[in-house]
Amino acid sequence: MGSVYSRAVRSPSRGLAAGALVALGACSQGDAPPDPKLWTLFDVQALYAEGAPATHGLAPNDGLPGGIPLGQLLALSMGQSALVGRNAWEDDYQTTYVTTEVWSSFDRVWMQPAYVPVTGWTGGTPQPLDAGTTLRPIFSVGPHSGFYSPFWQIVYALVPGGTAPGSVTSARQILDAGYSLTPSEGRTMPLTPDGITGGGNPGSGWLDGAPISFLDFGTATFSWDAENVVQELPLFVFTVFGDDGQPHVLSEMPKVLGTTPPGLGGGPPPNIGPNGGQPRYSAFWRIYTVAVPPFATIFAPPGSPIATDMVAQGIPTSNQYSDAIMAVDPTQLAPYIGRLTVDLTDSVTGLPACFATPTGLGTCHWIEVQAELEANLDASTTQATGITVTCPVIEAAATPVVPL
Repeated sequence: MGSVYSRAVRSPSRGLAAGALVALGACSQGDAPPDPKLWTLFDVQALYAEGAPATHGLAPNDGLPGGIPLGQLLALSMGQSALVGRNAWEDDYQTTYVTTEVWSSFDRVWMQPAYVPVTGWTGGTPQPLDAGTTLRPIFSVGPHSGFYSPFWQIVYALVPGGTAPGSVTSARQILDAGYSLTPSEGRTMPLTPDGITGGGNPGSGWLDGAPISFLDFGTATFSWDAENVVQELPLFVFTVFGDDGQPHVLSEMPKVLGTTPPGLGGGPPPNIGPNGGQPRYSAFWRIYTVAVPPFATIFAPPGSPIATDMVAQGIPTSNQYSDAIMAVDPTQLAPYIGRLTVDLTDSVTGLPACFATPTGLGTCHWIEVQAELEANLDASTTQATGITVTCPVIEAAATPVVPL
């Protein structure tokens, strides 16, 4: 049996450190720059309840034009709240991710301990005190704390024989009792209001003696360093200049999820899990903006949602798409809508030759992975924002990414 050591940590530059004393659940806070802010799904629901529209942007002044709209986190329908899937590309796979937390002006986010009382181990397998139930962690930090993190290390707490099931429900009980602690895997488990759907396995745990809901996106969805700082990867968001001279984010334009730190050219998915090597994509990202250069083209046939958005924002778009493209069933074009290519364009139509037919679209040089983005676009236009996000991938290549 092991024990979890204590540590006080803080963010040195951009804001409050979402760190904690791993054993004590306490934190040390240093000087913060103006207005560091964390939004959870509890905050998103509260903003909706106060009348904020789905277009209301979170972190609008931290490097991403317009911020992150509420409607890209939660959709409300008939009193129900559901996570919103967003399109992206990673490692040549079309993916769907959801967003559960947004940090503005935080330099670092720390993994936090989530305790699971056990009566012992059988063949190396921990035996939960609440036998016969699904995982019911005891969370050490709540969602209304600036030190909250959805990235948890499961810590098994060995309780004495005769301890009644359901009697241990707070981190303070565990720490005051001095139980032997054994750290284990990391899991992405955002705490949520009751009834949130749309991704992850729903569960119920404990926070300060009271039940609390969470969504479990599984193991191997983040990595951490020796100080328990969660390691970020880049999430690239394209920006396009409108007739107002300002950069805009097009909501229908797929993002690119990086697989290495910026400038390293990308690589395979960073985490490979068990069960035949199912990819375990990162869940923690820093947003980077990437300016679309004049020589690149967005696939935006007239009448498509992205073309409508471009016209509304004064972004030039061509109306010279071929009859073959305009006549095809729109569902056949859906995988290409909003994607960016660097193929040479025709001087008359303003479109690349690969846009002429539906089959030609498959031959375009699309910017859909980090390596292509960094090789073909000007690195000086790629800028780190002050925004980090929890964005677990829930689908890749039309196949669900199963929490493990």
